[in-house]
Amino acid sequence: MQEEASGRCFTSTRFPLNSRYSEKLRLTGLLVDFLLHSSTRYNIHSPYLYSLIDQVICDQNRIPEIAPVELLRRQCLRSDEVILKTDYGAGAVAQEKQTYPVKLSALAGKSLTKPSKARRLFRLARFLRAGRILEIGTSLGITTAYLALSDRNVNVVTLEGCPELSRKAKEHFLQLGLHNVELLTGPFSETLVPALHRLGKVDLVYIDGHHRGNAMLDYFDQCLPFTTNETVIVFDDIRFSLDMEKAWKTVCQRQEVRASFDFFNAGWVLFRKELSRQHFRLRYF
Repeated sequence: MQEEASGRCFTSTRFPLNSRYSEKLRLTGLLVDFLLHSSTRYNIHSPYLYSLIDQVICDQNRIPEIAPVELLRRQCLRSDEVILKTDYGAGAVAQEKQTYPVKLSALAGKSLTKPSKARRLFRLARFLRAGRILEIGTSLGITTAYLALSDRNVNVVTLEGCPELSRKAKEHFLQLGLHNVELLTGPFSETLVPALHRLGKVDLVYIDGHHRGNAMLDYFDQCLPFTTNETVIVFDDIRFSLDMEKAWKTVCQRQEVRASFDFFNAGWVLFRKELSRQHFRLRYF
């Protein structure tokens, strides 16, 4: 696997930079490096992996089932409702929870998975014929709905730390008529193990909560005994910070991982033993 730009050249300078500007420079440098050292599906020789990318990433056909979910997204983006958000993740200081008021529209605009990424997850679940899906980080339940709609028999267990977000997500599941979703509320350290035992095995795991490298590695290790040969684990925001980048590289080097896909903002790992060890950077945004 090719080495990724560390971004050190943008943060170690004689001139002080404010953190936001420094972060933009870091991401710009990483993006340039990614574009220079990435490829497309035509560099993939495994028939299974080629089909996965062709049917999940490159398929641009409409998905009629998700129209009500996108209507709900638009409603959230226009909502004037204010909720009390409890944060246990990257926004929390010293791993202590913080509670603060936030407008629902602002939260939706900042934290919801983009429609293009949500469609990928829908198609990935269908490609895998996933029957047992774990989501870490429910937020308002929009991405959860995509996963739950991938198959009427799929069982989705989703975790959310914030009680108010859980309440809104449950309202949304009811509004969408989703009865195959179980939402566990509380710190992930308390809900992840019960969720895994509820599912027994996992076909697809989507990790989009608590954006810290050590948490990312911990979730991976806890999920690992519940994976199968066909399981895919999806990590969101793998370049959220240098800490997350390092954790992503560590995951890719784990012996159990047979193949990985780096899409710059997200990373997928596969455990299919029939594959030779392969790591790809693919430039599909």
